[in-house]
Amino acid sequence: MAQESAATIQNPFTTDADVAAGEKYYLAQCASCHGRDGRGGGAGPDISTGNFKRATSDEGLFQIINKGIPGTVMPGAPYNAGQVWRIAAFVRSLSIGRKNQTVAGDAAAGAKLYSSLGCVKCHSTTAPDLKGIGAKRMVSELRTSILDPQADVPSSYWRVGARMRDGSIVQGFVMNEDTFTIQLLEPSRGLRSISRGAVSHLEYDRRSPMPSFKNRFTGSQLDDLIAFLISENPR
Repeated sequence: MAQESAATIQNPFTTDADVAAGEKYYLAQCASCHGRDGRGGGAGPDISTGNFKRATSDEGLFQIINKGIPGTVMPGAPYNAGQVWRIAAFVRSLSIGRKNQTVAGDAAAGAKLYSSLGCVKCHSTTAPDLKGIGAKRMVSELRTSILDPQADVPSSYWRVGARMRDGSIVQGFVMNEDTFTIQLLEPSRGLRSISRGAVSHLEYDRRSPMPSFKNRFTGSQLDDLIAFLISENPR
């Protein structure tokens, strides 16, 4: 846990102008690992939800950004205190608007639709866990994901086929990669690290395996489904 004082310090830089400035610093220093929208996909985790494992306050978030996390790939930021506070303000802004979302739909009816469509078959195994998705995605983003899943596919869900030098084929989701290794999540075997030196050819598939549900149901049914997804504990 980051070191936080007994009386935690609140971020003094929270205006719209501060957030806009923080976004510029974030894009220059943080986006390569955490993604432009904070959803992760590189070496860093998703920070778009407003919930952080190592910080419970603005001061804790400031300390992590400012000093980094020893023993991890998270470095300290090459900025002064004001700039770091503005990055923290931008990071906080990523989750604003996702909390307490509502939609004109019936969550109970949406749960039945979710079940009848067979969504749980994938979303309990290789597809993203949808628990708490309402805090991570805007309603508009959920609509797009359902109707046009190819519109925005996070890099953490890109699949790769690796032809090994011994002739075997390894397929899975890219979890992380560096100069020497690629970490894949194989549906049948779990997490696996392979050496780049043992690979003869890599082919990335940046498409989503999720089918489009456009024209599959009415607008009210779509509202029901989204109401279920943003409910507290969708399964």
